Amino acid sequence: MRRRRKKYDLYIVIALLIVTIGYFVYNHISSESRGVDNYASALEAYKSNDYETAYQEFGKVPSGSSLKPSALFRQARCATNFDKKELAVKKYKRIIRSGSKSTIVPISQYNMAILMYEIQDKDAKKYFKKIIKKYPSSDYAIASEYYLGMIEAQTPHKSEKQKAKSKERALIHFKTYLEKAPDGRFALPVIDEIVKLDTTLTNYDNLLIVKGYYQNGEYEKAKTYLNKTTLAESWSDFAKNEYKLKNNDKAKYYTELGLQKHAATTNQDDVFEVIDNYITMFPTRGEGIKKLVSLNTKSTGADYIAYLNCNEVVESNFKEACFRTLYENYPNGQFSADSLYNLFITKYLQKKYYDAQRLGFLHLKKFPNVKSSPAVTYFMGKIAYKLKHYESANSYYKKVIDTYPDTYYAYRANYNLYKDDGTLPFGELMEKPVIFPYKKSLDNNLVVKLAYLGDYDLVEELCKKDKFIQSWLAYEKGNYTISAVLARNAMEELTEKPPFTDLRWRLIYPMHYYDIVDKVKGDNNPIILEAIIKEESHFNPFASSAVGAKGLMQLMPATYNEVVKKHNLPSNPNDETANITAGSLYYEGLKKVLGNKDLYAITAYNGGIGSVNCWFSKLIYNDTDEFVEQIPYPETKNYVKKVLRSYWVYGNIY
Repeated sequence: MRRRRKKYDLYIVIALLIVTIGYFVYNHISSESRGVDNYASALEAYKSNDYETAYQEFGKVPSGSSLKPSALFRQARCATNFDKKELAVKKYKRIIRSGSKSTIVPISQYNMAILMYEIQDKDAKKYFKKIIKKYPSSDYAIASEYYLGMIEAQTPHKSEKQKAKSKERALIHFKTYLEKAPDGRFALPVIDEIVKLDTTLTNYDNLLIVKGYYQNGEYEKAKTYLNKTTLAESWSDFAKNEYKLKNNDKAKYYTELGLQKHAATTNQDDVFEVIDNYITMFPTRGEGIKKLVSLNTKSTGADYIAYLNCNEVVESNFKEACFRTLYENYPNGQFSADSLYNLFITKYLQKKYYDAQRLGFLHLKKFPNVKSSPAVTYFMGKIAYKLKHYESANSYYKKVIDTYPDTYYAYRANYNLYKDDGTLPFGELMEKPVIFPYKKSLDNNLVVKLAYLGDYDLVEELCKKDKFIQSWLAYEKGNYTISAVLARNAMEELTEKPPFTDLRWRLIYPMHYYDIVDKVKGDNNPIILEAIIKEESHFNPFASSAVGAKGLMQLMPATYNEVVKKHNLPSNPNDETANITAGSLYYEGLKKVLGNKDLYAITAYNGGIGSVNCWFSKLIYNDTDEFVEQIPYPETKNYVKKVLRSYWVYGNIY
């Protein structure tokens, strides 16, 4: 009887446990569902500037919902908008005390500290210091330096000694801000506050002010403080500032003086910028570089000048000798990898395969992951094939595809691995939309949920440093050019590239205008046309180049007008359909007279058909790779590689 009773009690316990778990699961699911509905309704009111209604609706989001922190954040914003700052502070405090690990916590703490500063709550100082301590590398920490400086500068003191100490602390905070954010939104107000402090400024302090003014386009004001500095430390700032003021003679003077006398103690990036500016002040790039070489500088920037000079050399033997000298003089310098690559490719083109192979082994060992690594790896495969080491060749080709999947050389490696009839491997694309680039986020998927709810402003605030999310936001706003560039830059920063199924690739390679391309492609490969549009204009129908090329496919006015007249198209080059149609017809014409080869048509699209015909007769080459690597115009050579890279990546994504 007791056994039956115990068994019966056990069943009751299990049943209660199941009911309890079921209740919590149901409550959680219900909270999430209700949270989404409440948040969506509140957001609609918020976007309509009905902040009081929005405040009430955001308050209905259940505590069990993962959207609760963002609902509290929105309530705080609503309260701020109807001037209830103390109420907003309370909402921010709830977020901070929640223990959430979301990025919504630091921004809440920062917003709260600002409100406390505005209502003169003495605890504001404490919270700004906490932000600096807990999030030292964040933008909030940098901005907190400004507010701490303002607090110190505005605090009344009874004694002169206390006042002096407060001024000293204020100056430290202001200087810290300028050091970390000379182009920040508080930079100019910080400089004004430093001037108000009326303290004796060091050479370093004056240079900080110079950088703040310079970064914000106040070049005349920067000049005033430059004149208070020593030339040995500030020559590069003088040169850059005079360049911005279009005082070319003075900019040249400071550049030449600095490179010859003071460059050794100057930041390398500043020296490079000064050199780049200097070159543009001459009638031709070659003249500027020639003058720099004549300065015979031996310190910072000397290797950059030598590198620029080597790239100007045309004759093969002289170019090889130039890069060899550069590599021998600076074997571990910033340009040594590219110098070694140039020596490697020269030996390859000379058919000195064993010499090239030796240099290739050295490059891959010494520079395992640099800009030239995909090219070296690919050509090591070609060398192995020529030496009849077929397994080794295939191994190199596979490495290019696996390690550098989004490069021109991955496209070429794929061709060499799977040769068929020589045609392009992709012919049509399957349309896929650009969507939020992440399926999950690190904060209980809060950012993902906010994105799908359309709370773009909050997503932008929470993810200021994520370029892919900033790219997606730009895309959603219709800023397609900015979107593609942001995503491209973000992908370049990744040491390991994700698979092509990753949603981030679609931001870099969206299918804008592909519906038009597919209709007007004629006998062209539509993916090639899409790649040309991407590389020519980044999908900006109003793009205009320095030489006058217009629209999505960047056709010169004479070319466009000729095609328009012949085929009775609209005369406006910014008309998307007309421009793509004209570009397609022009490209098709190039291809027909160039043996129906896309490679040559792409080359002619950028370099001109006359140049391509000239290169046919002057260049000595046995295959596609040898032709491309010897294209005399660097811009055209890079253009061919970029278009075919885009073609390859589009094919893999879609």
